Amino acid sequence: MPESFETYESEFQLALQEAKTKIAQINSVDAEQRKTQLKAIEAASDEALEVLDQMGIEVLNLPSNQRSSYNSKIRQYRSQIDETKHKYKELLDSQDKYELFGNRYTDQEFESGGLQDQQRKQLLNSNASLERSSQRLQESQRVALETEAIGGNILNDLRSQREQISGARNTLSQADNYVDKSIQTLKSMSRRLTANKFISYGIIAVLILLIFLVLASKFS
Repeated sequence: MPESFETYESEFQLALQEAKTKIAQINSVDAEQRKTQLKAIEAASDEALEVLDQMGIEVLNLPSNQRSSYNSKIRQYRSQIDETKHKYKELLDSQDKYELFGNRYTDQEFESGGLQDQQRKQLLNSNASLERSSQRLQESQRVALETEAIGGNILNDLRSQREQISGARNTLSQADNYVDKSIQTLKSMSRRLTANKFISYGIIAVLILLIFLVLASKFS
């Protein structure tokens, strides 16, 4: 297991445990302290989610044959953080209800079907919808950042490959020039060799002719 993954895993466990501890303690504090507790739960949950995203990026850098076990562990951790965020949302809805209505209405006014009950449900549904939209935006941003990181790595790889191809092309061009020069040199040597042959044949013919002339002058 990569050391960086183990480090992120420890940080995730600490953040998740902190969020769970705050959730377990929230019923024992007063209304003002609940706000602080809820902020602490949100911060710990967000920190755990960020660390989990870093773990996912670390897994992307591993060879494909080693990713399966790590991805399974990340899915398990994501399920745990989703459960924690769900509990946080329930606590937040409860806090919103208290802040919106407090003790101004009796229990009868919140009976099912009453006007105040409908207004409360609408407000809570609106708050829940905003929370879901915020989570979707955060998830989209996370995916965009991961995609950007992967795209950057691909561009770097393509740039490196382009430089290698350009270098190979230059090398081939130089090799072609050397081959052309070698061919020209061989052709020049071949022409010189042919010329030297004809010169040698001419010299031999002249020598033979001189020999015949010398012999002829002796016997005449």
